[in-house]
Amino acid sequence: MPTIVTGNVRTDQVLAAKVPVYMREKIALLDAERAFFEYLSRQFRGMESIESMKYEFMEMRCFPFTMTCDEVTAAADTEVHVDHPEYAHKDQLIYNTRTGEFYLMNEDIGGGTTAGTITVLNQTAGSGGITIATAVGDILQILPEAHAEGESIPPAFSHTPTNLFTYLFQHDRTRGNTDIQRLSREYGTKQLLLDRKQFWVDEMRGLNMLLYIGEHSREVMSASGPRRHSMRGLKNWITTNKVNYGEAPGLFTLPAVGELMRRTKNHSASSDTKVGICGQNSWEAISAMPASAIRTTVGETEWGKKLKSLVTPYGNLAIGYDNMLEGAYGMDDIFVILDPAHIQRLQLKGAETRLLLNVEANDDIHNQKDEITGTDGLAVGLEELHAWGYGIS
Repeated sequence: MPTIVTGNVRTDQVLAAKVPVYMREKIALLDAERAFFEYLSRQFRGMESIESMKYEFMEMRCFPFTMTCDEVTAAADTEVHVDHPEYAHKDQLIYNTRTGEFYLMNEDIGGGTTAGTITVLNQTAGSGGITIATAVGDILQILPEAHAEGESIPPAFSHTPTNLFTYLFQHDRTRGNTDIQRLSREYGTKQLLLDRKQFWVDEMRGLNMLLYIGEHSREVMSASGPRRHSMRGLKNWITTNKVNYGEAPGLFTLPAVGELMRRTKNHSASSDTKVGICGQNSWEAISAMPASAIRTTVGETEWGKKLKSLVTPYGNLAIGYDNMLEGAYGMDDIFVILDPAHIQRLQLKGAETRLLLNVEANDDIHNQKDEITGTDGLAVGLEELHAWGYGIS
């Protein structure tokens, strides 16, 4: 029986199947851009292809120049308590930066006479103990040897390079569709094309986060024999300049950024330009800093991203905001300073991260599969030239 309509026909009374659907052709993607650090880190020095899942390198550092007093040594004593007595050697001049007094090393290597101390003489008199008592925290400079006329040369000493390593990790992600879905008519851009684009974006977002926080490992238990590798991220590379700003609100100021910059530029290998990556809280704090400190003119950089400049006493810092470092991901308290000359992205030669289309079996004519597969890793050289700030509120 037909449906009876009395009176004037309203739009809601028209048969739904008879009314065309007007759909905007363009389908907006909420997150379509490449993840910030994942993209930026590949631009610094390019990707390096290696032929092993383990990447090793060596670094050479200066011989330690200072020791710190960890106990009080009384005046007239000859055994000065320090944290690293092995740093000091025969006839070297030792300078107490607090008292202004010089000591003369009186043993071949610190700790040889009494563990935890250096045996010294009063440098001025050439005998006896120190003149002024030390205090916990006194910094002692280790200066060159003062040679006596005709004396034999002092015993030799040196140090070795530091051997570092990290692992690449292999990662896969699969998406699929049926032949009917592929062939069916749709509004706007085909869902297959949208799925493929979003598929790649989602994987890069996950990789982006691992580049920050990944902890490297090689284990054989989870897969019952085969090796499973994980990569090391910035958080676990940087150890020297790791600063907690969470002790009190408001600690993250322009002078604090300048001090962090100073620490990363305290070595001759430092690059002139550093790159700062801000989380949500540090970006808000920087936005509230004096306008004179922030260069708001933004231009393309050699790394392909638009960065602003923050002016500090120790040089300008190119800064940008990574929207993945926000409260929703528990990363809003992070601020990172990087030396672009010492950040290296890694991949296994022949297994670069890529999107493979139509990887389904030849006899599976009704289903279609795409695969993201590849290898990735991160090497951070001379970690003292970088910084990791956290706890920013």
